[in-house]
This record gives sequence, C-alpha cells and structure tokens, in this order.
Amino acid sequence: MLKDVYSIFRLLFEILTLFIVGYWGFQLRSLGGWRYAIGIAAAAAIMFVWGFWGSPAAPQRLQGAAHFILELAIYLVTAVCLYFAGQMHWAIAYGLVGVANVIIHHVWLP
Repeated sequence: MLKDVYSIFRLLFEILTLFIVGYWGFQLRSLGGWRYAIGIAAAAAIMFVWGFWGSPAAPQRLQGAAHFILELAIYLVTAVCLYFAGQMHWAIAYGLVGVANVIIHHVWLP
C-alpha cells in the first residue's frame, strides 16, 4: 500500500520535473520566441535521457550507483533551472525533496 502511494508520488514528481524544466526555458525572455523552443527542447532532453537510461523499461537501463547518480543529476539540474527562473525558495524545496526521493528509492526499493 505504502509503496503504491510512493510510486504515484514518484510519477507526479517526474511530471513536475518536466514542467519545471519547460518553465525555465519559457522564462528566458532575452531569447524572444526561441524561449518556447528551448523550454520544450529541454523537457524533451530530460524525457530522452530518462527514457533511454533511467526508466524501468529503458533499453540501456543503468544499474546501481550509475542510476542513483542519473536520478540525482536530473533532479538537481531541475532545481538549478528553478533557481535561474527566479524561484530560489522553490528550488531549495524541490532539490531537498529530489535528493530525499532518490535516497528513498535506492534504499527502500533497491
């Protein structure tokens, strides 16, 4: 039961990750109309990396420490995107939850 709730949380957190990276791109006002393309491309890059190396059905799924580092990197890059989008407090909160999420996932559900 608790693992099912946690799985739903992870899915929602991953969707939030894509939203945040897109939001960061959309905030790049100095790029004019290109900011939308950057936001969409950044979210697509995260989807590609996760789909190819991180997801349970990935063709080249990383294992152990490499998978831990991949997840941690994705969540910390997303926190940095939030910071550069002018959302410092949300970046800190997201980063802390992201780190906790990765640790729980790799310790509780190895």
